Amino acid sequence: MKNNLVKILVGLAVVAVIAVVALVLSLNSIVKNGVTSFGPEVIKAPIQLDGVSISAFSGGGEIRGLVIGNPEGFKTPSAVKLGTASLQVKPMSLLGDKIVVQSIKADGAEITFEGSLSGSNLGKIQENVDAYVAALLGPADKDGKPEKQSAPGKKLQVDEIVISNAKIYLSMTVLGGKSATIPLPDIKLNDLGKGEQGVTPAEVIKVVLKEVMTKTTAAVSGFLSGAGKAIMDGAKGVGGAAADAAKGVTKGIGDLFKKKEEPKK
Repeated sequence: MKNNLVKILVGLAVVAVIAVVALVLSLNSIVKNGVTSFGPEVIKAPIQLDGVSISAFSGGGEIRGLVIGNPEGFKTPSAVKLGTASLQVKPMSLLGDKIVVQSIKADGAEITFEGSLSGSNLGKIQENVDAYVAALLGPADKDGKPEKQSAPGKKLQVDEIVISNAKIYLSMTVLGGKSATIPLPDIKLNDLGKGEQGVTPAEVIKVVLKEVMTKTTAAVSGFLSGAGKAIMDGAKGVGGAAADAAKGVTKGIGDLFKKKEEPKK
């Protein structure tokens, strides 16, 4: 009886070692395939990723060559380009139901805003993410909380996300075919999914994108306020029609990225 018990314990230990080795060997491909297959399903746009390297022992790593494309109907090559981003994961959490990501730090991202006063590529991606999360967890109530508190599958806890030194490239009809580059203020988010239940990857994407959109709105609105004044000054000697068009540039600045608010129930 005792010998059988020892054999069982040894067998379980061997299985555990095999499982850990398999995780170590396949972790990077699992993460990469997850980003490039699950991501497009959420944002309804293509995603490319050159590589992922994460140590299952230390939890440190990075992702390289992330390119987020645009939804159908937009012409610029990409919405977001990122050379590298560093990651720190709690190693033992990789074996559990909730993966704890201690930090994600992205430096020098390139964000392209393509559109006009009536809509943009970033706004469309945000709509797609919101629709996906609503289908997964149900529509949000008046306080912004989803009907369902959880969804099946792996959950995440992300302790810190830092996006720094990012640039926004503008491709807008109101600029008359000209392009412009403006800085995006740094973004820092903390304690996403902290608690027993955690959050889905789609919810993390939604929170990050909302913050990016908020900061982008402020940055672009500030730029267009100055650019709009310059256009109006240059249009004074051109004629009434040109002046009216220039005034239209600044009139809708506040609605650049805003979606129509749903009526409260």
